[in-house]
Amino acid sequence: MKRMIFLLMIILLCAFTKKVEEIDIYYEGEERQKSTFEPEQEIQLGAFIKEDTQIESMEQFEKMTRKHDIYGFTTTLKEEFPMMDILECYVNQKIPLLVIQPSDRNHPFETQYLEEAAKKVSQYRIPLLVDFYPNGEDYSNGEDYKKYYQKAREVFRKNAPNAVFIWTMAIENIEKWKSYYPEDVDWIGLSIYENGGEQGKNIEQMLERWYAIFQKQKPLILSQVAVSHYSEKGSKYTEKEASDEIIRLYDSLQKYPAIKAVVYRSVNLTRQGGNAVKGENYSIVENKKVLEAYQGIKVVNQNGEWYKSFWKAYQKDGIIYIPKNVVVQEVKAGYEEIVLLEGKEYVKRMIGYDIKQKQGNIFLYKQ
Repeated sequence: MKRMIFLLMIILLCAFTKKVEEIDIYYEGEERQKSTFEPEQEIQLGAFIKEDTQIESMEQFEKMTRKHDIYGFTTTLKEEFPMMDILECYVNQKIPLLVIQPSDRNHPFETQYLEEAAKKVSQYRIPLLVDFYPNGEDYSNGEDYKKYYQKAREVFRKNAPNAVFIWTMAIENIEKWKSYYPEDVDWIGLSIYENGGEQGKNIEQMLERWYAIFQKQKPLILSQVAVSHYSEKGSKYTEKEASDEIIRLYDSLQKYPAIKAVVYRSVNLTRQGGNAVKGENYSIVENKKVLEAYQGIKVVNQNGEWYKSFWKAYQKDGIIYIPKNVVVQEVKAGYEEIVLLEGKEYVKRMIGYDIKQKQGNIFLYKQ
């Protein structure tokens, strides 16, 4: 009898509990100047495939997966640049992405090679993306990195005006962004490596943080994405988790209108020692489940110039409340009524904006 009474109390409590829901907020913003290669609305897909021994060519890769817009290649300042690969991209109407890393990580700031490198990039006058010294926090302190990056930007602007510069930071280090952000960039990038058994761990929160910081500044690119389905650490196979995470990550891009491109790095780094990404299998084609997940990704972006708020709306009993921070700090609008909910200030009525709910989100339209 006591158990029945307890269950009845739970049912009654649920029935009379007011439904509360947090909802993403988007608001109209000022249109910024477009960067080279930035698409109007769609998200461009890309891949690094040269390191994957299971992939013979761009044509074969696209038959196995889907059409891609960007192909990436990695080099150092002292190496010969993969100009034939860049030419192949140009012939096939693909966008080349050249990642330039230091040849000596112990002495990374190789100013003496910058001019020669820029001239190599400019020899065919082919427009290309250059991800210069990504993840600068791996090399040295922020001030030295920023000075060197800005110097490289000046040298390339003079000798290789066809180079479109990306600045990339690793997702796990985004809280250090102020120390490493050189500002004089064309695109802002983020690298995401998810190792076996850690898929999705804090990724969504960190991606939200990065997006809130940079969405109004430049077009955004996930410049290196890799999800491992096998790890040598403990000989872990996580193909289902990896497949689910690939679908979740690509599906989530529709929430971020300023992300204009995402580039997957397909490579098997098992049987190798060294840093954290070694010993992980990120190949997109070796595992059937992972390949099927990638084949089925749906990439849909929002239309128009919309910014995504870092805060969320609060819906209670069918009434929508907008956080005061959104109104005052992000939208810079007026308001008429403040409501205190769970210790936080929310606006019930905004001045100069219409509040509309569609596709499961809140949109703030200028009147």
